[in-house]
Amino acid sequence: MKAFSLIALILLSGCTAAHRDSTQDVKQFYLSWMKIYTDDVSTPDETEAVMHRYVARQLVERLDLINSFYEQEIVGSDYFMYVQDYAPTWIPLLRVGQVQPFLGGEKLNVQLGTELEPIYLEVYTRREDGNWKIYRVRDVGNHYEHPVYSAGEIEHAREWSDRSNPGTKK
Repeated sequence: MKAFSLIALILLSGCTAAHRDSTQDVKQFYLSWMKIYTDDVSTPDETEAVMHRYVARQLVERLDLINSFYEQEIVGSDYFMYVQDYAPTWIPLLRVGQVQPFLGGEKLNVQLGTELEPIYLEVYTRREDGNWKIYRVRDVGNHYEHPVYSAGEIEHAREWSDRSNPGTKK
């Protein structure tokens, strides 16, 4: 009976590890992203590796498409932090809240910035390739979300890009 209990305990602890939530992945993403964002020696390969590991494939493809448009206005700041600039002193102040289940994935509150000027984000994750990946970020402090999933906004940006820079049609 003791052997059976021991085996059951080992199996249960293995299941718990396999089903961990996305808290650590989101925290590690933001720590890596903020370092890359301010590091003058970061390479495109480092950025791509972080994106590949922590960001859902569909979001990476959307951001790449949007960034390919001439003078796009869909994403006017860093998509993941909703800022155009930030201080490296924010890194140790990063706060990642408790996981909340959301449509088969998870949602977490993330706080960036300083206590005097915090940035409040909602970060949505889902399992992809066996890992938790970010697929959506909202600036809840300002009640705003970049319209990266808006087909209308993307088509409008594509048309603007084609008219304004006809030599680079996509």
